[in-house]
Amino acid sequence: MSHTIDYYLSPISPFTCLAGDLLDTQAPAEVVYHPFDIGRLFAATGGVPVPQRSPQRQAYRLAELARIQKQRGITINLKPKYFPVDGRPASKLLLAVRDAGSDVPGLARALLSAVWQRDLNIAEDAVLARLLDELGIDSALLEQSKGLDDQLDRETDEAIEAGVFGSPFYIVDGEPFWGQDRLEQAIERAKS
Repeated sequence: MSHTIDYYLSPISPFTCLAGDLLDTQAPAEVVYHPFDIGRLFAATGGVPVPQRSPQRQAYRLAELARIQKQRGITINLKPKYFPVDGRPASKLLLAVRDAGSDVPGLARALLSAVWQRDLNIAEDAVLARLLDELGIDSALLEQSKGLDDQLDRETDEAIEAGVFGSPFYIVDGEPFWGQDRLEQAIERAKS
């Protein structure tokens, strides 16, 4: 018996980028995408935005990212041109694409790649439109996404209530798994 995997993500998280497509290719169950506003989530759960972290924590983050990319075989730019970046426009677009039943896994990967591999600004409409075009997703969803502020706030609040405090975050039958390094465990739990 397989179980649904609730997948909570921020489109600006390098750790989410480093999870790669493992969830999409190996999940034994339905994956439900829950994009959220990481700034609001951090404010509610004690997280600290990268630029406000101590130099020691910032240095360790870079070392950790370098290790993970080697382990996963995924190359990212450790200091991308557009980071930090406002993730709300991209998160709202993910909501619109998800709710339309379109290719939300593809868009999530494209957004993460745009930040961490392609040095694109995912807060710009032109970049979001380009990504939709590259994926063959209806461009009208971009305009629709602009009206989803309240929905994004509600879904971020729901993530906080579910115990989410970072990205990526997976919940299987109420059991939380935080980080790309727990993805395999979440997949195994979904198989049981």
